[in-house]
Amino acid sequence: MLKFIKYHWFGLFISIIIGLLLVQFTLVLISPHHDAKQRGFSICTQEMSDQIAFCDSQNWCILKSIIKNTFCDTKIIITGAKNWISGQQPRPWSNYIFVPVLSQTEEPDQDLEEYYQSQPDLAQQIEQLKQKNQQLEKKIDEHRKSSGMGSD
Repeated sequence: MLKFIKYHWFGLFISIIIGLLLVQFTLVLISPHHDAKQRGFSICTQEMSDQIAFCDSQNWCILKSIIKNTFCDTKIIITGAKNWISGQQPRPWSNYIFVPVLSQTEEPDQDLEEYYQSQPDLAQQIEQLKQKNQQLEKKIDEHRKSSGMGSD
C-alpha cells in the first residue's frame, strides 16, 4: 500500500482536489442564490456579479472574480461544517441549502401602472412593430441584392 502511495501520490492528491471541487460545485449548483435575508451563497453571488459588471470584458478581471467567488463559497461551506460541529445548526448544509425568501415589492410601480393604463393596445402596437421590422429587413435585403453586396 505504501509503495502504491509512493508512486501515485500526485495523482491521488489531484484526484482528491478535483473530487472536493466537484462536491463544492454540486452544492453551489443545488443551493439558492437569491434570498431576501442574504443567506447562503447569495452574498458571494452578489459580490461576483458586481465585480464582473465592473470588469468591462477584461478576461483576467473576470477570472479573478470567479476565483474569489470560489473561495467565498468554500468559506460558506466550511462555516456550515463548523456550525454543525459546534451544535449551532442541525445539519452541515443548513446555512446554504434552504427554502429562499424572495423579496416582493409591497407597492406596485405607479409609473408602470400609468403606462399600462395609457397604452391599452400594447400587444397590437408590438405586433405592428414586428411587421414594420420585417418590412424594413426585406427592404434592406432588396437594397443589398440590387447593389450587389449580397447577404452575409
